Amino acid sequence: MSLLKPSENKMAFAKVGLYGPAGSGKTYTSALIAIGAIQKYKLAPKVAFFDTEPAASFVAPLFKKEKIQFDVADNSRALSDLMTVLKEAENGGYSFLIIDSITHVWRDLQKSYLKKLNEGRKSKNLKPIQKLEFHHWGPIKDLFGEFTDRYLSSRLHIIVCGRVGNIYEYQKNEENGKMELITTGNRMSSEKEMGYEPSLLVEMIKEVDGKGIRNVAFVEKDRSDNINGKSFPKPTFKNFIPHFEFLNLGGDHFQNMGQRDSSHLFTEEGDSNWGHEKRQREIWCEEIQSLMLKIYPSTSAKDKMGKSELLQQYFDTGSWTKVENMSADKLKDIFLKMKKELLKNEGPPAMPSELKKEEVADVPF
Repeated sequence: MSLLKPSENKMAFAKVGLYGPAGSGKTYTSALIAIGAIQKYKLAPKVAFFDTEPAASFVAPLFKKEKIQFDVADNSRALSDLMTVLKEAENGGYSFLIIDSITHVWRDLQKSYLKKLNEGRKSKNLKPIQKLEFHHWGPIKDLFGEFTDRYLSSRLHIIVCGRVGNIYEYQKNEENGKMELITTGNRMSSEKEMGYEPSLLVEMIKEVDGKGIRNVAFVEKDRSDNINGKSFPKPTFKNFIPHFEFLNLGGDHFQNMGQRDSSHLFTEEGDSNWGHEKRQREIWCEEIQSLMLKIYPSTSAKDKMGKSELLQQYFDTGSWTKVENMSADKLKDIFLKMKKELLKNEGPPAMPSELKKEEVADVPF
């Protein structure tokens, strides 16, 4: 089966990310995007809202005015509840799901893991730990990864709002020569890979001047490259139409990227199949070598001739290197056959007199 096939647009649903500080217009802009898309593309007038702030109450009048059903889950920050709401929205005929804010879900996941960890430590009379350590992050990130997979493959338009977080890097202080941790930029305050997932990622900026506060949408990433890098003061849905026009609205949406994996490359012991195969070859070659040495134990010309004949008889080659590179399964089968046939005889098998000197293999044992 060929994995390659003609390309087609399989982005039928918008995956939008909005992040910024408090008061930058994340929630309001997400509501305008959902309302505008529903009206322009005549989508089902139903919007689901997973509310952790709570913020839904402040945008509910916008939906009511446009006669759009607006249903809210506002009593949880748990990832499990978010996944349930996502499923309900998919099955309930909703066009949009707005998540505000994903930052709370990510933080709750960490706190819940730490809480559960300390419950286990308490049962073993161990002191609680105050913060997560490096080896704890694996299961947390795996769980959050289940959400990002669903976020991308879901047949829903989904807008994820998040608080702003800092990007830190170590840089050398030229004055004192020491490495210092400094802020080099902003990102969505969530699992660090989350910022890579949306097809449209917007940083909401709160500008303050003598006239007051002005919200600006800076398009940090637009995979359609129609509005990439553009800024929109007081943004409305019209600013984001070029991205929505690129989507294959009403068409096929790509399925989960996790349908295929690389598990077949590993064994149940955690080794790679190649490493496992290599070790098995070495083991069976050693078994074959040991068996041949029982029959021809010395390095005399006569015994070398005998070993060479065994290679020709059982492996159809005079090259020990070629034998070492045979598959482990083939080596195993030949070894069992050799063991059955050779050890039942009291002495070494008779060698054919026609084996010429130049045909004697250079067997390294």
